[in-house]
Amino acid sequence: MQYQRAKRLLIRDEIHGDMTFDPVLERTIDHEYVQRLRGIKQLGLAEYIFPCATHTRFQHSLGAAYLAGRYFKSFTEQWLSSPVTVAEPCEGTTLHTERTYRCIRAVVESSSSRKFWYQVISLAGLLHDVGHGPWSHTFEHLSLEQDFGADVAAAPAPLKAYLERRDPPFMHEDISLLYIQRILADLEKEGTLPEASLFVLPVAALVNRKVCVGEYKKPYLEALEAVLAKHHIEGGADFHRLLSPLISGPFDVDRMDYIQRDGRNSGVSIGAIEWRRIVSKLVPCLAEHSGENEPSDVVLFSSIKNQHVLDDFVFSLFQMYTQVYLHPKIVGLEELIKQQLDSSKKSRKGFKVDLKTHASLSDEKLRELFVREFGLTGIGDVLTRKAHVKMDIASYPPGAGLDSELKANGFRSVSLSDRPMMKDSVGVFLYSRFQPRGEDKPAMHHFSNWLKVSPIARHFVSVNYSPNFWIRSE
Repeated sequence: MQYQRAKRLLIRDEIHGDMTFDPVLERTIDHEYVQRLRGIKQLGLAEYIFPCATHTRFQHSLGAAYLAGRYFKSFTEQWLSSPVTVAEPCEGTTLHTERTYRCIRAVVESSSSRKFWYQVISLAGLLHDVGHGPWSHTFEHLSLEQDFGADVAAAPAPLKAYLERRDPPFMHEDISLLYIQRILADLEKEGTLPEASLFVLPVAALVNRKVCVGEYKKPYLEALEAVLAKHHIEGGADFHRLLSPLISGPFDVDRMDYIQRDGRNSGVSIGAIEWRRIVSKLVPCLAEHSGENEPSDVVLFSSIKNQHVLDDFVFSLFQMYTQVYLHPKIVGLEELIKQQLDSSKKSRKGFKVDLKTHASLSDEKLRELFVREFGLTGIGDVLTRKAHVKMDIASYPPGAGLDSELKANGFRSVSLSDRPMMKDSVGVFLYSRFQPRGEDKPAMHHFSNWLKVSPIARHFVSVNYSPNFWIRSE
């Protein structure tokens, strides 16, 4: 039976105010695999250091979905109302502005295509974290034996090829792919979506872009173009490329939401996040780009008038890393928990996690699992700071020259290599506009790489915040 609703779903949010969602998003929000995120705190164990940081991945996912929809509407309107043309390559990068304009116009002029891509990016925003387990990244340290074979076998060919070659264990980005195909298949069965196969590939690759790069790129693009052509969807792979940095990039909807949400609930002061300016003025463009560790086929650009908005965003992210994400006590607490988990490796043998088990776990249920299945009664003592749990943690800038002395006093180094401040990088350019004399002469645009224009960008984007942490525990 086709699900119908006369009005759009309205949700009042602490960060964005009133957020509205169409019936497809509403039914997706109601799905049990999305609802499970209510039981998973966004910042994992941070609540034991910042008591108010009890907000959930569910709240964050709603915010990201809302921002994704806003970004889609804003950047398409911006391109069509104020198109930018550039003829000369910019520092080795060729911007395909005319091709981008034609692609966006074709999508917007087709109501069915416009609706489809709007739903794709909104679903990607909503489901980008759906594969997260409880206790944030600490869950992945468990390295539990996984049994996702049936779900991998049922995946569309491009996703299946990627997942079959992944070394175990699957991380949350990979598990998200399994949830996405299950959720969309359920929406198809109930009549909310016309055909799940039309949505799975574009949504999955926005959430985890590894499925469409390197050796997987050609078969993925062929499959995507085929399914889009079958359903007469305008835009093709080019429009999908334009959406990618909105979900996975330096100024994506994920960061735009969690910087504000995490900052408010942690009680820390951060810089201004002008997200409305970002979604309306920072637009994607097809390109031939050679930036290191950056996509070669798409970049972002904005007027140089908005440089301060981008700089403030990056500095706010830095503030969150220094004050919250890499707070010494949070890092220390996570390390103590990992020590407890390492001590239970033998008792974990034979315990398998399939998608059903994964979906049933919340933060509280995982803590119960530790005691019931693995006998880890000491984790509660660590979290509640029992007197017999001792921990000292030291943080020094790289090159402080204290390594030998710290080791001699019982400290060990903590690796933070898996927590980079900036990831999913995308080339970003700023342009200056000049109008020559004469009504018949078109405006001229000069483009410059943001990293070269902004000293803040050079420092905070190219140099990750990575202090040296040392821990001593009893």
